Order: sequence, then structure tokens, then C-alpha cells
Amino acid sequence: MTAARGYSVVLPQGWARVPLRAGTREALDREVFRRVDRLPAQVPRDQGMAYRAHVRRTVERMVRDARRAGGLDLYVPVRAARPLPASFVVAEIPHGLDAEPEAALARYAAGYRPGPGEGTPGELRSVGDGLAVRWEYVGRAADGEDAAGPGAGTGAPASRRVEYVLPVPEDPGRWLAVSHATPGDGDLGSPYTQALTDLFDAVMTTFRWTY
Repeated sequence: MTAARGYSVVLPQGWARVPLRAGTREALDREVFRRVDRLPAQVPRDQGMAYRAHVRRTVERMVRDARRAGGLDLYVPVRAARPLPASFVVAEIPHGLDAEPEAALARYAAGYRPGPGEGTPGELRSVGDGLAVRWEYVGRAADGEDAAGPGAGTGAPASRRVEYVLPVPEDPGRWLAVSHATPGDGDLGSPYTQALTDLFDAVMTTFRWTY
């Protein structure tokens, strides 16, 4: 079998992909900013301008943060009527475990993970044609950070986060992390917040490697 060259996911209606390695500005203008320019006519002009400025600041900050974390793609909801407070990033991550993928996944699932939530137990899940480790935990947002996306309020104090880590098939040493964050409605245990988490898990059931 040859090594995977990429991946694909099926997005919910109203979501957009922003590539982070090339074509970022074009994708932002076409897929995100142009959509929020088409707000309903009943929205007051000053309110619409403030909303557009907020979306630009938020998404551009998310792009910078995702790039620093090795991001490949950023996914955000851009439905203007009622944007969802959620987002997820696909990133290439350094893999420091000297083990075959199956053994490394088992060690990850036992609790090892870099970054926020270290020590949180993981679980093995089937993703694409292989296995991944999934974590779910509460993460604290940095000062001024919108951890979830265009629909989130500024400075969200915490978010529910879900992360999948999986090896790239037939390409030793290359791993991906797919990370989702949402503050939900401010209650991290509410049905609404849970529904946004479930939506991301549903997207991950569509994950496929491309060759």
C-alpha cells in the first residue's frame, strides 16, 4: 500500500475549510468574509459592521494560532444568520514515541498526550480505515482568545474540547491531530454544548484518507 497523500471529511452545511499552508487569504475572502458580508437586510448597518469586524479578527487570530500549532486546515461555521460557536483544526504533529503505530496508539490511549489536558485518559476509535485515539476534556482559553469560532463571545473562559490523534497510513513518523473546541452556550454540560460535540464526532465518522 502507498502512503496516504491527504484526507477528506464531509462538512455540515454552512461550514468552510480554510487551508493554512497555501491559498489561505483567497479562501478567507471567498469562503468566510464574503459570506458574512451578506447579512440579512433587517440587521442594522452599524451592528452588521461590528459583527463583520469581529468575525475578521476572530478568524484571522484562529488562523495564526493554528499555523503555530502545525495546522494544515481550519474549519469554521460561516452561516451568517446564526453562526455556531465551534471550530476544528487538522494539524500535523510531532511524534516522539519510538514504537509501531499500534503500540504508540495504545500508549496514547493510556493517558499520554501533549498539551492541555495531559494525563486525560483516551479511548481507541475507528477512523477511516484505521484507529485513532480520542480525548474529551475542558480547556481554558488564553486571554483574549476565542477558542471556538466566529460565533463565540470574546475571551471565552473555557471550552469543551475533543481531539483525535491518528497515524498517517504507510508513512512512519507522520501523525495528524484533529482538534475541536466549543464554549457551547456557556454551560459545558448543557444539551446544546453536547450537540455541538456530537456534531464534530459525526464529522469524524466521515474522515477518509486519500491516495
